Amino acid sequence: MINNKALIRRWLKALQSGNIESLIALQSKDCTWKFPGSKKLPWAGKWVGIEKHKKFLGRVGDSVDFTGGGIEFNEFIVDGTRVSVLGNEIARSKSKKKRWNVTFVWVFTVKRGKIVSLEAYEDTETIAACY
Repeated sequence: MINNKALIRRWLKALQSGNIESLIALQSKDCTWKFPGSKKLPWAGKWVGIEKHKKFLGRVGDSVDFTGGGIEFNEFIVDGTRVSVLGNEIARSKSKKKRWNVTFVWVFTVKRGKIVSLEAYEDTETIAACY
């Protein structure tokens, strides 16, 4: 069986490469994603299940330009079923072309070899100001 840190690394690699089917295969069917933020952010909110996750990723793709930046995953902290990923995101809004550079923590929970939740903690006010 794959360990939790390796599972999260595979999920993040699938996310960065745009391999949605591989990403979905690594999580439970009722996996919950929580991305807080203002209504200015088209992806803010709670997203449960595969179809909602695809919608979320579409909204990010439609509104965020990662050219000249991207997402870096710098540190992984594992505590049993939870894996926290510390990283940095540099991107810009497609609508106003304003750029942000924020640090974040994504906290994953893994059960029975599948990701069951993802909670994002980042400076959403800085990002929202770009919209």
